[in-house]
Amino acid sequence: MTREKARERASVLDAKIHEKLGELLRGSPRDVLSQIRAYLIRRSAEMNTRNNPIQLLKFRKDQNGMALIVLGPAFDKGATTEHFHFDSGARLSFGLALRDRGNGSELVSFRFHCHLAEGRPLEYLRFDLNEKAHVDPLSEPRCHLHPGLEDVRIPMSLHDPIEILDRIFFAADGSL
Repeated sequence: MTREKARERASVLDAKIHEKLGELLRGSPRDVLSQIRAYLIRRSAEMNTRNNPIQLLKFRKDQNGMALIVLGPAFDKGATTEHFHFDSGARLSFGLALRDRGNGSELVSFRFHCHLAEGRPLEYLRFDLNEKAHVDPLSEPRCHLHPGLEDVRIPMSLHDPIEILDRIFFAADGSL
């Protein structure tokens, strides 16, 4: 096994992610916003915290016509009122970029950052999809997970934003 072979396998994985991106989402960017908003309203109602997903979620188009759905700060540097707060003390912020294809949306990139509650073995989990493949997909996979360490990127399969929210809200069995 060589580093070059490992890099080759990483490139193949990134190519599969790129292929899957075109088929991932259905509906317009505003439809995706509505799905995420409804999801967060349901989750918020189940918690003993005050979150207002209608107010927290922001939607805008950038200079290239890309639709952006944002909740909270782009980079988590501490708790803010813009985060979605869990009753455990965890907090969530995210951003995703979508390209309107007329008959639906294409997922371009995302960053879901869940800062875990104090006392958890990990400080945070962050799910990233980079807009473009990196020149070295072995060190920077296009779709990856940061397990509480900024310099560690574990390759992961591509997931719909709702599936990522499922992992954040339910995979830790509510112990976030």
